[in-house]
Amino acid sequence: MRLNRTALALLAVPGLLLGTSSPAAADVAPPALVTTGYETSTGNLVSRDAGYSARVPGTTTSLWLFGDTFWNGGFWFGTTAALGSYTAGQVPTGLSEVPTPPAAMTNPSNRPPGGFLPQFPDGLKTPQGADCTNDGSIGRIPVSWPSGAAAIPGTTRMLVTYLDVCQFGGPTGERFVVAEYNPATNTLSGITRVYTDLTGLSPRLTLGSPIFSNGYLYLFGSQCDGMSLGFCTGGQIFLARVRATASAWRDAGSYRFWAGSGWSADPDDATSVVPGAKPSSGVAAGDFSAVGKGFVIVETNDIHGGFTVWRSSTLAGGWTATHVGTTPCSGGGSGLDFCRAHIGHPELSTTSNLLMSYYNPADHHLKVTAVPW
Repeated sequence: MRLNRTALALLAVPGLLLGTSSPAAADVAPPALVTTGYETSTGNLVSRDAGYSARVPGTTTSLWLFGDTFWNGGFWFGTTAALGSYTAGQVPTGLSEVPTPPAAMTNPSNRPPGGFLPQFPDGLKTPQGADCTNDGSIGRIPVSWPSGAAAIPGTTRMLVTYLDVCQFGGPTGERFVVAEYNPATNTLSGITRVYTDLTGLSPRLTLGSPIFSNGYLYLFGSQCDGMSLGFCTGGQIFLARVRATASAWRDAGSYRFWAGSGWSADPDDATSVVPGAKPSSGVAAGDFSAVGKGFVIVETNDIHGGFTVWRSSTLAGGWTATHVGTTPCSGGGSGLDFCRAHIGHPELSTTSNLLMSYYNPADHHLKVTAVPW
């Protein structure tokens, strides 16, 4: 097999893809839990949600981003990450936890979780206007939660998007932030707070699911306009784009929003790109053209496991619901511990099945299932 220059550069970095600390566990068929070497070697399962993944450029390795993380003996409020090889159609069971950047890492590894994004972002507010200071007050915890990642075309780096949030009885994003991650050196750079509203960002600006296409970076936002018994009765999915350059995606004035028949600089003009959307707690979009499925949005519809798969050959329209289903979700979830985070994974999916992860309160863990296209 001929390796391109990007792949050779990554393979030349000690520890990114090769290592001697421990062998990686074999991937397994879905449905199965996504686990790391720390979990499989200790039996100490790590509870966390989110679970965005993206292929590291030029490799068969993917980066996974998780939300608040808890395990027997530790916790991290905010974002943790893991790296590991992947096999299409299989669930990874031997990911290596990423140590807090810029710590050196050797993979595969059985190291415990470490924080990925900077912890306790400053300057956030509670809904009542008090400082979100992490001073021990119940729920007054500033966090940075991931909203997606994507390989930056023509580079060995990855774009990471996230939201700064004050956890206080119904968290609302207060900042949309972008950063660049270099897996070879485990470093973050270019961290930029693109949009800030300490009273709560508009759903049109709580962006994520970055997709690079035809010289642009596209991002998605969503809102539910009504909930009944845990079900979203109707909502909207928004689309933003910006030129695919660092100077553009770091500049709020460069973003444009789909307004129904064209692009507008005013986010208030944004209209839903998906008719009949019902996003209860968010959406996750990706480019699945490598398996012949075009662009895909996975929409979480309720707190009971319901989801919808939308597909289109274009990003600004033509979306069709191709699968409506319910993941097995039980275990007495209550409060904020409900079934959530339905996310599709392009690098794991095949021409037959969408591989989709979700958080199940019964497992207190992230699980991947196969959904027929």
